Amino acid sequence: MTSPVRSLITTIIPTYQRPKLLRRAIESALEQGGSEVLVRVFDNASGDETSAMVAGIAASDPRVIYHRHDTNIGASANFDFGLRQVDTPYFSILSDDDYLLPGFYRRALADLDDESKAMFWAGMTLTADESGKIWYARVDQWPREGLFAPPEGLMAMMHGLSPLWTGIVFRCTILDGIGFPDRETLGPSDLDFVLRASARYPYVLRKHPSAVFILHASSFGATQPLTSFWPGWQKMFRNLEVDTSLDADARTQALRALHHDARRMLFRRGAYALCAGRYDFCRAAAQAFESQYGKGAKPWVLRGLTAACEKFPGLQGLYTRVYRWAERRMVGSRVGLEARYGHLIKRS
Repeated sequence: MTSPVRSLITTIIPTYQRPKLLRRAIESALEQGGSEVLVRVFDNASGDETSAMVAGIAASDPRVIYHRHDTNIGASANFDFGLRQVDTPYFSILSDDDYLLPGFYRRALADLDDESKAMFWAGMTLTADESGKIWYARVDQWPREGLFAPPEGLMAMMHGLSPLWTGIVFRCTILDGIGFPDRETLGPSDLDFVLRASARYPYVLRKHPSAVFILHASSFGATQPLTSFWPGWQKMFRNLEVDTSLDADARTQALRALHHDARRMLFRRGAYALCAGRYDFCRAAAQAFESQYGKGAKPWVLRGLTAACEKFPGLQGLYTRVYRWAERRMVGSRVGLEARYGHLIKRS
């Protein structure tokens, strides 16, 4: 697969059976402008109208290159395959159900041109649900913008503030330094990749709205078992423990922060699972919490709520209503995000 135009940045889009959403993703990348953009679509053997749809776009725009695997090789392998095809100085990774916002690449490449030591540029990804309501934007909470160097850059990403790679432009040479995403980190492989990058290299962060990440009720995180991501978090801990680019004190601080995030994540995932009556998941989250961190209030609460909901079925419905009310209150408290960025969201 050779590039038909002289390109500067590759948009990598892995896809599987989402032709309508994929079209939106492709168009958002092409709208970044100019022949500098090359869009590579990697189809995991969808077997539907995906191939014809992409072919129709590619017929009128040579910046689009399509590859279809003969069989479904799995999501992680497809991401890895796509990354290994990059032959441009820069790349970004875009899931087929997400999309980019105007001016993203222009702003990122201008800053990276000015900051030659920065290995990537992170913008603000807006997280929205399928109705178009904005839930949060991590980068909006950062105290400052600009150039970050290790270990400050790594610590700034802790406590749930790590930018999503949907809104990041990487220099291709970063793959020579940290390698490809670690498949053993499973679901959080994107977080692990960004943390490893920030532990070793400077980067630029801007509060520039750059991409939209879509939350789905049937998303991977909402339907898969704990084993789909918790072993991945444990591998992230090990990756950080052996990262020699950090001194001992920086590693200790970073690990402490990452474990803090893990405890919060386990509790929140368990509490969310209880809304859907996923009692096995809630118990597994409590068990994982205790195995890693010992007994405490949070796993006790998860176990107690699970037992109560199983014993009194009506209680589970009440819990769900209270949880959803709290969610709505949380989203409603972020009206500032909607006021500033709501016009950027594409609503069907």
